[in-house]
Amino acid sequence: MYQIRFFLAALLLSCTVITNAQERVTTVGLQFKPILSSEIINTGPQSQEVENVSYTITPQSGYAFGMVIRKGLTKQVSLETGINYSKKNFGLKIADNSSDLNIDEEFSYVIYEIPITGLVYVQLGRELFLNTSFGLTADFLPSDWQSGNSQYYHRSFRTSWVLPSLIANLGFEYRTADKGFYYLGFSYKRPFTAITTAKAGIIDDNQQIIKQSEFDILGNYLTIDLKYFFHENPERKTKRRK
Repeated sequence: MYQIRFFLAALLLSCTVITNAQERVTTVGLQFKPILSSEIINTGPQSQEVENVSYTITPQSGYAFGMVIRKGLTKQVSLETGINYSKKNFGLKIADNSSDLNIDEEFSYVIYEIPITGLVYVQLGRELFLNTSFGLTADFLPSDWQSGNSQYYHRSFRTSWVLPSLIANLGFEYRTADKGFYYLGFSYKRPFTAITTAKAGIIDDNQQIIKQSEFDILGNYLTIDLKYFFHENPERKTKRRK
């Protein structure tokens, strides 16, 4: 419950900041981003073997959703910010070659993201635009994460409660005259450092953790970006009175 309250509070704060800073046009939208994993961007499985016990952590799919706010500076350049709730899933496999122990479980990270990016547009048709953007994201990690049972132990220790990341985006936008903008694209996110250190181990009959492994989780990912921006009319410039 506290995570949802934090998400809503940050969402209202980001809206207030942009609204107070508007000059000409402020467009508010919603977005949903399925998260993909790929070994091409160094997000494949990580494996270790400790005293005949093999450990494997595999990034899996996830999702992010939230609000995006766009501030138009010129016809070709805009700024975007907002806030996302993201959930990234991982698979954990533990196999003890000296026993019948075989663990196949999943765990998840919840991270709040506040990006600030600069966008450049290339007009391809009357209503179709190519967008490219680049910027930074502040990632807020609300806590450490843990899972396990009487046979195994897992805990992911966050590197910091807030971490910076690079983010790049490429996509297409269809703009209607009065029904808003529709966007489809892809994003790549790269944190500057590992987001967590994940530790896993098996538990003996005395409930003690033994044969423990340790992994640095980078947090890189690709997303498919689906966005919708509500229609907004440009604000009229007002002349200063002498």
